[in-house]
Amino acid sequence: MIKQIRQKDPRTGITYVYEAEIVWDKEKKQSRYASRKMLGHLDDQTGEIVENRPRRQKAEAPQSRRLFAGATHLLTELARETGVRRDLALALQSEDAGTAVESFAQFLIAEEPAPASRFPLWSRTHIHPLGMDLASQRWSELFASIGQPEVEAFFRSRVKRASGQYWFFDTTSVSSYSRYLERVRWGKNKDGVALPQINLAVVKDAGTGLPVAFKDLPGNLSDVSLVKQLIADFSHYGAGRMKLVMDRGFYSKANIDELMGEHLKFLIGVKTGLSYVRHAIETYQDQVKGWEQYDSDREVFGLRIDHPWEWERAHPRTETQRQTKRSYLYLYYDPDRAKDDEKDFAALLRDCWHELTSGDLNEKHQHAYTTYFHQVNHRWTGTDEAIAATRDHHGWFALLSNDASLDCWTALDLYRSKDQIEKAFHDVKDRLDFRTTAVHNQESLTGKLFTVFTALIVAAELRRRMHESGLDRDYTVTELLDELDTIEQYQSEGHRPVIPHITAKQKDIYTRLNVQPPTTS
Repeated sequence: MIKQIRQKDPRTGITYVYEAEIVWDKEKKQSRYASRKMLGHLDDQTGEIVENRPRRQKAEAPQSRRLFAGATHLLTELARETGVRRDLALALQSEDAGTAVESFAQFLIAEEPAPASRFPLWSRTHIHPLGMDLASQRWSELFASIGQPEVEAFFRSRVKRASGQYWFFDTTSVSSYSRYLERVRWGKNKDGVALPQINLAVVKDAGTGLPVAFKDLPGNLSDVSLVKQLIADFSHYGAGRMKLVMDRGFYSKANIDELMGEHLKFLIGVKTGLSYVRHAIETYQDQVKGWEQYDSDREVFGLRIDHPWEWERAHPRTETQRQTKRSYLYLYYDPDRAKDDEKDFAALLRDCWHELTSGDLNEKHQHAYTTYFHQVNHRWTGTDEAIAATRDHHGWFALLSNDASLDCWTALDLYRSKDQIEKAFHDVKDRLDFRTTAVHNQESLTGKLFTVFTALIVAAELRRRMHESGLDRDYTVTELLDELDTIEQYQSEGHRPVIPHITAKQKDIYTRLNVQPPTTS
């Protein structure tokens, strides 16, 4: 039986309260205390039991955690050195918004590719500028808060950092599941995806290789309109007179007339099938293939020739304006490319002949059927003249420019470096998981495109440094980031964060990329 016992200490006058267990002693035939526990003492005024001494709380173990820090350290340093961090803060007028965009951009680069829903998991396991996760609603609010004024402010900052010489320009298509976006249209999709699309135009600085601006455009916008919009936009951003490098898919007489009419310098690829290019090859092929025109470093023959351009500008109420303007045609002959072209062409002719004789036609070869074959006595045979004409152009390629300062080899090097923008499109669509967007309103689309573009700048800088240091021969972007992502930072309450160890291989990567490694303990 449990009983509460009160005893008063005559010396202090304090009444102590005990809890005692009373048991019956059979031998002595009386009750005894089996155990006794002090509960405290009585409060004279309230009569309540008060503990004599407050119980000491058990000390909690210090909180500690382990986070991955190597890859995000690299991306953070690249964002700082390229000015992306500062430009984000200025454009968004908020350092917190800028660090949020930077963190999401790092996630897009590092997780190749991963849906946005995985950001919370990545955030909990990695050191990044924001330092915490945001609820999905907050991300939606952030993307919606990034409008055209913020985007243009960012572009103006990026233009100021560019070299201002030549600009790479190209477009790509981004498919969309939503038909309610303002700029979604049906058009010729470069990826063959049966969805409406948004055309995305990207401009990169030829000097640094970094993206400078983008523009989402209606999917069915014509090339001439693109040129006009590009000129107007970059004038607004403070780019001054532009010099453009464009792929041959962007070539048209209307585009060249537009560029020349605006007095802009350009370098563009042209197809060897154009009549004036064919004529130039026939006229100058012996001169081009002369030993004086061979460059041993590039392993290509080359020659620049004058090419008068018959410029036109139509006016709705007056006669069409015409003028002969100066331009230059660059002819190149690559012997190795000629061998590859010959093998590919022979394989095409063989496949087409088998398809024609068997009746199992391939729609993609329809043009080849009509160009290179005809029937004789109900049997298919090759059209010798057409085949010979095509073979005469094997190994040849051509460029067109109105810039007198570009010699034959400077023009070639500049044009070949345009593959930087093609790699940028690869990053947008594949690495940054944006081949098809599921965004359903224009406001969020602008913010998401802006965040992806921010990631594109940092990814392009990483690619550039990997190429210059030779690391791209040893690692892909994914492999390099994975190698650094094993670096861990230990955090314990009351102590500074510690990175205990970085391997020699990891230090070598940082050194070759010209980035200071994280500090170890």
